[in-house]
This record gives sequence, C-alpha cells and structure tokens, in this order.
Amino acid sequence: MSAIAPLRALALTGALVVAGASPTMASDLFGDREAPTVDFTLASGLAFVPSITNAIPPALLTEAVVDPSTTIAEAAQPRPVDLIAPRAEGSFSTSIRRSMYVSFAALQIMDGISTRKALSGGAAEANPMMSGIAKNSAALFAVKAGTAAATTFFAERIARKNPKAATIMMAVLNTAYVAIVAHNYKISRQ
Repeated sequence: MSAIAPLRALALTGALVVAGASPTMASDLFGDREAPTVDFTLASGLAFVPSITNAIPPALLTEAVVDPSTTIAEAAQPRPVDLIAPRAEGSFSTSIRRSMYVSFAALQIMDGISTRKALSGGAAEANPMMSGIAKNSAALFAVKAGTAAATTFFAERIARKNPKAATIMMAVLNTAYVAIVAHNYKISRQ
C-alpha cells in the first residue's frame, strides 16, 4: 500500500500528458487544413444497388465523361493528391511543450494536495517561503495556480526565440515536481 500513492501520482501525470498531447498535437499538425466532407445523402429515391459504378467516385466518372478525347493511357496517369501534411515549423515540440503545461498544472495541484496531506500527518513545510502559506488551503492553491500560470507564460515567451529551450525547461520542471510530489506522499505515509 505504501508504494501505491506515488505510482498513482505518476500514472495520473502520464495520463494527463497523453490526454493533453492528443488534441493539441492534432490541432497543431492539421489545424491549417480543412477536413474533407462527405455527403451521404442519396441522389434519388431509388434503392441503392452496389455495382462497379457505385464504387467509383462521381468526380472520376465526370472527368472521364466530360473529356471524350482522353485516352485510356492518359486517364491512367497518376494525378497529384493533396494529402493533409503536418506543418514543418516545429509543431511537434509545440505540442509536447503544451502538453507539458497541462501536466505541470496537474503536478501543481498534486503538490498542493500532497503538501496538505503531509502537513495533516504532522510534517513541516521544508520551503521557508511556503511555510506560512502552506497552512491555508486557499492560499496554497492560489499560489500553485499562479505558479502554473506564470511558468506557462514565461515558457511561451522563451519559446518565441528558442522553442527547444522552453521544451527542455518544461521537461525539467515537470521531472522536478514529480519528485517533489512523490517525496510529499512518502512523508505523508510515515
């Protein structure tokens, strides 16, 4: 039972990183392209009977019918296909960094909860700047929210000039807070 709390904390952090990365990464990778739309309405009231002509997209049929001078060889030539491609300007690091903002905020909440739990178990706050604040839950969580917001703000400012440095900074801060939260849970169990 003693090793379960840090494992839960790490599992929650991992889940938040994955959940934060998925929508962010998708919007960064494909945000500038419009998703294709498909119309599933039937053109007539007749019953649908599958056949070869139903399997060929209408756009291909109309092009072949409109231009009767097209030979089979010309029609068989590959045409350029516009695929949705990811942006090239570092969108992957942006997605990872933004998911780390989410995990950093979650770690701030977990730090506040684990600090309160350790203090209620008789531990003392080791950080002298937080010792007066840690006894008041509202003040503690206000400081934690401010820390998450300020860190995100400054990381984005750094990312304007050096995205890699901002990503590394967020990775280091997340790692440090995972250790802090795990330490708080270890202290609260003693």
